[in-house]
Amino acid sequence: MVGANRNGPFSGGALFINIQNPAAPISEGGFAEGGYSHDAQVVNYSGPDVDYTGKEILVGSNETEIVIADVSDKANPITISTIAYSNIGYTHQGWFTEDMTYFILGDEVDEIQVGGNTRTIIFDFTDLDNPAYHFDYFGSSAAIDHNGYVKDNVYYFANYRAGARMLDISQIAGSSITEIGYFDT
Repeated sequence: MVGANRNGPFSGGALFINIQNPAAPISEGGFAEGGYSHDAQVVNYSGPDVDYTGKEILVGSNETEIVIADVSDKANPITISTIAYSNIGYTHQGWFTEDMTYFILGDEVDEIQVGGNTRTIIFDFTDLDNPAYHFDYFGSSAAIDHNGYVKDNVYYFANYRAGARMLDISQIAGSSITEIGYFDT
């Protein structure tokens, strides 16, 4: 669970709750080291970094940075690395590409604080110990981006004022993304 109380036992960091028996959930710990986590993706990692194959990896969008942690042992999560980027507004939410090589992030307020069109930030997560900024993609409007998710080679994301957008990410390695559709609500 993310978005927890900042004054709680894990300072607003992720809480780990075992719901195998939904009628009797069990707290299994949490992750305070990364600070408040607005959103996170947790995966059974099968990406390119063989050091972490088979581990449970959390990527937290933690307001001012991305935090990558091994949360395989819920009582003893371990920070792998963190990464920040230029013109941070609010590190809001992100998602792995299906091969777990790239992480696509939406900063919720950079359009307001910095200006410019909708910015989507792409990171190279080939080496989880050393994540790297890859490039920025700028949309066709100045709308604030919100949550985004990947399915196959398409990144689907919502905007506050520009509806749902669909981006072809098949050429992400070559720093190229193309809008292929949208539904303006």
